[in-house]
Amino acid sequence: MRIEAIALTKSGDEKERGFGTMKKMVSVLAASAVLVASVSSGAPEYAIYPDDGWGKTVAASAAELSVQGDVNADGQFDIADAVALQQWLSGVADAKLVDWKAADFHADETLDGLDLCRMKQALRAVQSQTNQIRVTNTEEFKTALAQAKAGDEILLAAGEYVYSGATPKGYMFTSAADGTAENPIIIRSENPDHPAILSGSSTASNITLAIQGDWWEIRDLKVTNAQKGIVLDNSNHTKIIGCEVYQIGSEGIHFRDNSSYCLAEACLVHDTGVVSPGYGEALYVGSAKSTTGYGYECHYNTIRNCKLGPNVAAEHVDIKEYTIGTIVEGCTFDGTGMSGENSAKSFINAKGNDCIIRNNIGYRNGCTAIQRAFEQNQVVEGWGQNASVYGNQVYMDTATNTWGKKMYFLNAWDCSATVWDNFMAYDGELFSVDNEEDHWNYYNCNLLTYGKQ
Repeated sequence: MRIEAIALTKSGDEKERGFGTMKKMVSVLAASAVLVASVSSGAPEYAIYPDDGWGKTVAASAAELSVQGDVNADGQFDIADAVALQQWLSGVADAKLVDWKAADFHADETLDGLDLCRMKQALRAVQSQTNQIRVTNTEEFKTALAQAKAGDEILLAAGEYVYSGATPKGYMFTSAADGTAENPIIIRSENPDHPAILSGSSTASNITLAIQGDWWEIRDLKVTNAQKGIVLDNSNHTKIIGCEVYQIGSEGIHFRDNSSYCLAEACLVHDTGVVSPGYGEALYVGSAKSTTGYGYECHYNTIRNCKLGPNVAAEHVDIKEYTIGTIVEGCTFDGTGMSGENSAKSFINAKGNDCIIRNNIGYRNGCTAIQRAFEQNQVVEGWGQNASVYGNQVYMDTATNTWGKKMYFLNAWDCSATVWDNFMAYDGELFSVDNEEDHWNYYNCNLLTYGKQ
């Protein structure tokens, strides 16, 4: 219909179609009626007339006919309305509000800065609404990834999604789309109690899930049966939460190729390195200096509250040179099944700078490959420095490792570290390792600083 707003005198006679401030003729197609509104004083009064001028008029309130926030009366609430209100409040010449009542978020018959604040909050809420896409099989999931855009929420029904098809760069399930801070792209199981399983075709090759865009959330999935489980390539601000990664040929989760500000939280990673034990880390941050084709700058990534192991064949967390500010916190390490290949001999190997290792618990569980709890290494000059290691508890079974040397809490020669509030146990109770007089019993580190006590 055509809906026309016409200014009337208070008696209802037509006064003008050329409105001044706060008066404007608005036409939209809807059903078959002409809307006449009085805006000469007070709240608008509305009447709906049939198109042919005959028949009964129908009364309608402003609330029934307007969209909250839609001050320019174009039928939708968007950024243009916020701009119009801000200009009107600022006294910009010729600034007009067609439907001022739509801006009265405070419901006090007055327009002011509080209404503008609430309008902006409401606009952000509208803009952050997600587009849910439910998938039930492999092809639907591949299509959803290929067409993904900011604000999409891809819901995977319970079941197994076994990849088939081309694998460019070794990617199987993959997307390079970008989300935004307000509208991330989300992949999650429809029912976390019955998580969807993403499966590759062989533990000897390819990557089950590879994300190359920014602002993704990957939640409540099981990922299995590939050379690598989840890889973030040039992906920033992406979160991997509540996922289980297992039966993987090499590393479970890899933050790679300039991926920064990413998070792995509450994930369970086990049975990695089943093909290549020396490369079977649970989580891997960055790339080794010998690696080519990938950016090294994987900075300020966080690994939080994850359970890593059993049967993680290499280190639970490997933090490579050229990375900055990696945080590993609140994690539990199960040493059962570490292979010792490719120098894997500790829960964490930190080769980047400014790493924070805090509030973790490690269990050697009789694994003879584990020779110390944590280590730093200066693989490249100037790297492997300035670690903060605190609030950790490790159960190492014995005071002497299988090399016949001391079971150190931290081995970090020529690498600087600040430590406090750390505890270790051999075959009994936990004890503090942060007494300076006992430095060389627990820390093989010539650049050690004792911090807060």
